[in-house]
Amino acid sequence: MKRLLRNFLPVLLAALASPAACSSDDDGPKPPKPTGYDIYTAGYTTPAMKAVATVWKNGETLYTLTDGTNDAWAYAVCVSGSTVYVAGYEQQGDEIVAKVWENGTLKYTLGSGSADSYAYSVFATNGSLYTAGSAQNDGSLTATVWKNGDVLHAYSVSPAVSQARSVVVSGSDVYAAGSLQSGFTKPLAVVWKNDKAHYTLTDGESEAGVNALCLSGRTIYAAGHSGNSATVWKDKDLLYTLTDGSSYAEAMAVCRFENTLYTAGYYTDTDDFEEEGVVWKNGQELFDLSDGSGSGSMPYSIAAWYDDVFTAGTLFGTTRTAVVWHGNDIRYTLSDGTGHSEAYSMYVVPLYN
Repeated sequence: MKRLLRNFLPVLLAALASPAACSSDDDGPKPPKPTGYDIYTAGYTTPAMKAVATVWKNGETLYTLTDGTNDAWAYAVCVSGSTVYVAGYEQQGDEIVAKVWENGTLKYTLGSGSADSYAYSVFATNGSLYTAGSAQNDGSLTATVWKNGDVLHAYSVSPAVSQARSVVVSGSDVYAAGSLQSGFTKPLAVVWKNDKAHYTLTDGESEAGVNALCLSGRTIYAAGHSGNSATVWKDKDLLYTLTDGSSYAEAMAVCRFENTLYTAGYYTDTDDFEEEGVVWKNGQELFDLSDGSGSGSMPYSIAAWYDDVFTAGTLFGTTRTAVVWHGNDIRYTLSDGTGHSEAYSMYVVPLYN
């Protein structure tokens, strides 16, 4: 994808934003307004030469998951009770190895260990942990969902190339989404349910993919891109085309609170080729994301309760800086002022007195 040309880390394939979650069923009772929030964020820092997988809580470092010997990135975070789960991957020699950490300690190493594997999304429910990503199979990447560290579903085999960028679970049903490319065709945006393709969202006329899922009741919202346009689908149908396609754009994250759907993504400014972060509300631009100095930005995750909208991502400038926005104001700057940092995922826990 075009935005990947900006990444200074050679093995950075994609960033998956899996926000706190969608609202509960709209027919259920209205949740109370929180009195505060605990905000967990996952990404990386570069205190020295290597990327260190990092988790922050309320703007302060909670865990450094790796020791800086190898480049490593944390791409997803979720919280279940007092347990913090993180998924990502680490460069180990010539291989990239997907990993899951629990409360700062390595819990699972995913994939064979002899071929590349990537973890982009993590979801905890009913005592089980689901991770979505991809693993090399006969030389091609295969979209994969792991349950408690073991392969649950693999969605394609060589010569097709697929990646699962997001996973959500409802009851006994597991939904994953990403992209699927067969041969020399263009990648399709796909949602899988359990072990089969559930929806193919695009027709292959242009490149497409899903970056994030939101499950609200029985309705699936998927955010991604179709051609140059940032796009949101509702179940199998196009819901919003968020940009006009005049420059490359993607929807990176989606969440729903009550009857309001929030989407975070970016478009590429045609004047300076800088990515510009945007939040949309029900398909209409709500605000853009910056630090007020004209620097570009990239949001990867979004969560909302009532009029509180939180977004996590990266500011571009002389360095890359991980930030959390509250509305369009920066709430936390996740950097010690040295090296680069980026925030790829956020999980927001509402608090009540």
